[in-house]
Amino acid sequence: MVAGKAQVRDRRSGWGLAVPFADDDIAAAVARGLDAARDRAQPDDVGRTPEKYADLGRDFRAGAWKHLREDGDLPQASNKAWGMVAETVKAVSARHGGIIHQHRSIWEVVRQLSSLVGESGDIHTRHWINNSFMVARGLHSNFYEDEADHVEVTGGLELCEELSERLYELFWPEGGTQS
Repeated sequence: MVAGKAQVRDRRSGWGLAVPFADDDIAAAVARGLDAARDRAQPDDVGRTPEKYADLGRDFRAGAWKHLREDGDLPQASNKAWGMVAETVKAVSARHGGIIHQHRSIWEVVRQLSSLVGESGDIHTRHWINNSFMVARGLHSNFYEDEADHVEVTGGLELCEELSERLYELFWPEGGTQS
């Protein structure tokens, strides 16, 4: 087995990190890890392509910023931020053969992805992925509860955006789809 590395860029500092992996074929490692998270196939799964999920994620991202900046609708901005992360996880999973229909499965896939990072020795990024996903889930709850203020939603949205970017950088073989 050949050691490999994936380049990860920290969006805020601009510093590049080299995340080592035990296998230079990250896609194969992810595919092996995501097999257990497959939901039962549904009739409409034919149209559920990785690119479609990635497009939906970009739409949610734009919608989150629009709701936050233009109309100040914090619950909608929160839910769109969650949607961006959920669609990113679905895109990465679909890219590697996984099918997700339930919220629970999204969390299972995030656990598996972060475990793969942890197995590479990067415990910090593993915890960061899990904690960032918990923020995304909190924003999803804010859609129903409307408890977070503008600063909290903005910070959460920025973190969700960074989580989405990192997941694509780490687990999409061509280096991601976000622009």
